[in-house]
Amino acid sequence: MVGPIPVVEIPTPRDDLPEVLVAGGGIAGLITALAMQRKGMKVKVFEKVKEYKLFGGPIQLQCNAQGALDSIAPDVAEKVLAKSTITGDRINGLLDGVAGDWFYRFDTRQPCYNNGLPLTLVIARYDLLEILRDAVGEENIMMQTVVEKYENVGDKVIATLTTGETYEGDVLIGADGINSKMRAQMRGEDPNNPPLAYAGYAVYTAICDYSAPHRDAIHTDVDKTGYQVFLGPKQYFVSSDVGNGQQQYYAFLDVPAGGDDKYAKCEDWENYREMLLDRFSGWCPAVLERLECTRPEDVERRDVFDVLPNPRWIDGRVALLGDSAHAVQPNLGQGGGQAIESAYALADELVKCENKKGVQMALMKYTSRRFLRTGSIHGLSRFSSIMNTVYRRYLGDEPYDFYPEPVRKFWNEVAKLKIPHPGSVVGQMAIMGTMPGLLEYVGGGFNRFGLPAWLGGASHGNGTDRVPRSQVPGVSAPLRDLKKEDFEMKGIPGLAK
Repeated sequence: MVGPIPVVEIPTPRDDLPEVLVAGGGIAGLITALAMQRKGMKVKVFEKVKEYKLFGGPIQLQCNAQGALDSIAPDVAEKVLAKSTITGDRINGLLDGVAGDWFYRFDTRQPCYNNGLPLTLVIARYDLLEILRDAVGEENIMMQTVVEKYENVGDKVIATLTTGETYEGDVLIGADGINSKMRAQMRGEDPNNPPLAYAGYAVYTAICDYSAPHRDAIHTDVDKTGYQVFLGPKQYFVSSDVGNGQQQYYAFLDVPAGGDDKYAKCEDWENYREMLLDRFSGWCPAVLERLECTRPEDVERRDVFDVLPNPRWIDGRVALLGDSAHAVQPNLGQGGGQAIESAYALADELVKCENKKGVQMALMKYTSRRFLRTGSIHGLSRFSSIMNTVYRRYLGDEPYDFYPEPVRKFWNEVAKLKIPHPGSVVGQMAIMGTMPGLLEYVGGGFNRFGLPAWLGGASHGNGTDRVPRSQVPGVSAPLRDLKKEDFEMKGIPGLAK
């Protein structure tokens, strides 16, 4: 399904362009380094780990991220595709967690076809890191090194490592994650207590052997379904096909931060899997099936945080990128995607600094190109989590804790009548009316309608550094047994399935 890797002539590093230092060698740092290299700039990356190892689960790259990657390095984009599983050509969407009925089906193909962008895919984090590391070149990455602080000195920036060593460059990019040391210095934050915003829930995640060749899946046809978001009050469950018969899921629970609650300590259950089976008891079989085929030792937990939008991304010759600047909640799968867009935009501005002139102006233009877009994605991600956790199917479901006991009993009785909740009805009508536009914005950035980047448009290089194109089913993407009506909701808005 994957075409030949294109032959790309990699430019020779130019002495007249800025020399770039990158703090952080994760996905954001490596893609930033690659973007600079492909524009002819010299790069040095500082990464704290000794070596890249298998960790975490797959990462989703939506069409905007792949478009930006294709604009940066089309050969690398093809290597990513070869290691990935396409999910964007299947039915995806929201479901009622208890009944298992569709609340809204996403047609995630349309933003791709409308904008000539690749279909959404998932790839193992380690595979993506390995591809990016090889493209950047190990000789350009210093492992087991951390940039502790920086200093703007004239027309240079000095990066000081935790070892005391110093490195000089024309630009320093802080791609050192949500707990960024570069951001802490830039904004005068306490590096040991960064001002992160708790999302209101913790996530429990695992990868399970769900379908063939491991077993026969009963409740989800993985050939037709990519990812599903099962909604419920105070919790929701997200699952995605990640290839090779495996599903990756995220169980979000509305719990206090800090890991001090009974669900974090897990003192009442043998393990997290048993806790999740208890917490999601009464939910639809598709959710329980995934939990039941999970190995207990594979479930991991973490609190979910983001960073409130703040336009201060630059300080002299230092700029923030990725989670250090615009960490978002994972509901839209756009954390990595926004970092790739930012890397493309930053490289596009810095390559204009011939003879190393105008670096600070280039960094300001980069910020103006990216702040509204990342802020919008941040807001949409937050809105998604609120919608997910307050969802109620029937009137009277899950009465609020602050109600007096007689009132709670009343609503419990009302819930037995199974009257559709007005909020759910109105919510579905609103989603059916707005979701196509939201998918178009998240994936394509309204660029085909002429929305410029500085007003929140996407930075994926369409028409500038890449020819708009998307995969063809049966040629460069799997041929699915799906029809147009499979993506349509059945019934009247508000009560459709």
